[in-house]
This record gives sequence, C-alpha cells and structure tokens, in this order.
Amino acid sequence: MQLEAFPGKKRRGISLTPLIDVVFILLLFFMLSSNFMHWRQISLSSANQTENTPDEILVVRVESDAGRVTHDGKTYQLSDLDGLRTLVAEAPEAVYAVEAAPEVKTQTLVSLLDQLHRAGAQKVSMTGVLP
Repeated sequence: MQLEAFPGKKRRGISLTPLIDVVFILLLFFMLSSNFMHWRQISLSSANQTENTPDEILVVRVESDAGRVTHDGKTYQLSDLDGLRTLVAEAPEAVYAVEAAPEVKTQTLVSLLDQLHRAGAQKVSMTGVLP
C-alpha cells in the first residue's frame, strides 16, 4: 500500500484568465496613447553647397503666437498670403531667414515657413531665437 504525503490536497493549474485581462489592458493603453497622424515633411535646406553666397538675406521675425510677422518695420499677418507675396516679390531670389520670439510655438514657425514657400520664396531658412 502506498501512502500519500498530503492527502486531500490537489495541485491546481495556473489560471490564464488574469493574464489575458492584463494583456488586453496593456493593449488598450498602448492603442489609446499612440498617435497615427501622418506628418508632412518640409524641406528646410534647398540651397546647394556649391552655390555662391546669396546677395541678399532678408530677416523675417515672428513676434507673437497670434501670427504677427515683421520685416523691415512692416507688419504682416501669417494668414495674409497676399501680403507675404508682395514681400517675396520684392526679392524672390533672396534667402528668407526666419527668427522667432521665445514664446512662439513650433507650429506657428512651421506655418510661416509653409506660407513663405506658398508665396514664392525659393530659399527659406531658420535662424536663432530673438532675445
């Protein structure tokens, strides 16, 4: 006759239900925290390295997050494409260097770069932040 060491105790298997719950909670968390937005790319360097230094560099300043843009004492609005076209028409071959005030958001800066390209500027660059 064979004796059992622990009579009445059966070894139970590990339940997978809590593990599946945890996996689904993690899956839900990562799905909700991910962003599947498609970003547009903007070319910031359009000039070749072998090119001569341009004759004219025009500095365009973004003063506020509301879209106020200044150049040479004149004020333009970011949404005013016709005003920016007249600015670009004065010197279409110039390099437009964009400076931003410290409180200006990145989206406003990128919108200005995009508007300058739409206005006809061929060479647009970013410079340092305004003091």
